[in-house]
Amino acid sequence: MRYLAVVLLLMLSLPVQALTLEEWGSWQASTPAFQSQIEQSRWLEEAEIRVHATGHLLFTPYQPLVLQWLTPEPRLMELDKTGQLLDLRSPEGASVVPPLEESDDNLPGEQQMVTLLLSALSGDLAALETNYHLMLEGDRDAWQLILLPRERGESTPRKITLEGGRFVTTLGATTSESNELVLELSDHHRLVDAKGARVLATALRKERTPERRDEDEDDEDDDEDDDD
Repeated sequence: MRYLAVVLLLMLSLPVQALTLEEWGSWQASTPAFQSQIEQSRWLEEAEIRVHATGHLLFTPYQPLVLQWLTPEPRLMELDKTGQLLDLRSPEGASVVPPLEESDDNLPGEQQMVTLLLSALSGDLAALETNYHLMLEGDRDAWQLILLPRERGESTPRKITLEGGRFVTTLGATTSESNELVLELSDHHRLVDAKGARVLATALRKERTPERRDEDEDDEDDDEDDDD
């Protein structure tokens, strides 16, 4: 018994093995479906202004990434499988300029940040390495991935940082002017079975525009007529 106790103590005292990029990619590729709270914060150094947006995020492997923003204005965004960011509240589905984006702050736009987030959640190293040099530190419980742009320019962020453990918790970008953009994911809840689809369906029912509600009602009436 004492021998087993000594062995356990020795095992616990061993340093946790750091992840390689390949191991990190495999670890992230196994990320389960989840829903979380999300907060976006943009700090503009010269103007000394900080702006916020809050909402919910829905991740389901091999499905579009969905963000339901509640503030500063309600928006329901979907990054589809083609990489296009759509506004599901818009009758045309076209993406609109996010209310927190500034054209001259040299920070990544919403499209770029959401695409990076999905690549990280999916463990898609090839997509990340296309435009960035990757530097990884830590283990499965606490890791940090630094992305350094392969091509630098005046409008290119100085660096982008991802942090997390089982789930991604932070995605941040910093410019040479010290402007900062941070996406924080918190209160992760794993989704099982069809719960993810139900969450999205509920959000869509709440966020539909009047035009879409009328179209859906017309479709439902047509279905009833066909049944008759």
